[in-house]
Amino acid sequence: MKKLSRHQLALSNFPYYKYSFRYAADSLQRMGAETIELYACDPHFHIDDCGIPEARAVYKQLKDRGIKVGCLTPEQCKYPLNIASQNPVSRKRSLEVYVKCIQFAVEMDCSLCQLLTGWSVLDEPLEDAWKRSVESMEYLGHIAEGYGVEIALEVSPRQYATITNSPTTMQFLKEVGSPALHGMIDVACMGDDRKEPVADAIRVLGKELRHVHFGDGNPGGHLILGDGSLDLEGALNQLAEADYKGLVSLEIMNGLYEENPEEAMARSAAWMRERMD
Repeated sequence: MKKLSRHQLALSNFPYYKYSFRYAADSLQRMGAETIELYACDPHFHIDDCGIPEARAVYKQLKDRGIKVGCLTPEQCKYPLNIASQNPVSRKRSLEVYVKCIQFAVEMDCSLCQLLTGWSVLDEPLEDAWKRSVESMEYLGHIAEGYGVEIALEVSPRQYATITNSPTTMQFLKEVGSPALHGMIDVACMGDDRKEPVADAIRVLGKELRHVHFGDGNPGGHLILGDGSLDLEGALNQLAEADYKGLVSLEIMNGLYEENPEEAMARSAAWMRERMD
């Protein structure tokens, strides 16, 4: 049976948001992280509060520990970033934050950002927000192309994103038309929220599948691998059979792990490494 490579595994600082960045970096080094998805959150590295000097400082801390940034992901759910906002001031600010994220990725020798497409208020027609979202991503795609950075678009419920599953992702990519934009899947969210089978998402996205968030769930979400009830081994097998070449990033982020994030990440990393070549 085909397996994914261990080099495709990305650990992350997702569960460490109640600890300092230095602690998170030391912890990830202890468990042998080669590549991470960098969750750009406070107090680690919040995009809105940082500039190029801070980006270079974070990059150096990771590089000194032998860790590469495989994907840069800003905090964009808890903080009001919305490139599909009805408010043009809010939309402009959100775009500026995402542009900074793309620039910071370049500073960190990272070629991928994970972004959301923005969301609509629930009492307006979704197609209105969709138009604003497409227009915003056309702009961001142009910027990303200029920097040589790709963007993976995550699906979410309508409260968080205009794209809610793989078919709407493909429609969005078609309308935007930027080669810098791609799709992704979140195994934990798919199991808990949208009920879209992983196999269907892999099939629909095809070559546009650029990134994968991996966590357990049901009940709850983004749990330590093996602590939920999702068919994670099946998902790994399906990715391998599809010859997926991107990163599989451990999005282990649940309030249960705030006090001991190292155990959560280490147990999940061990679970994955046992099942990869």
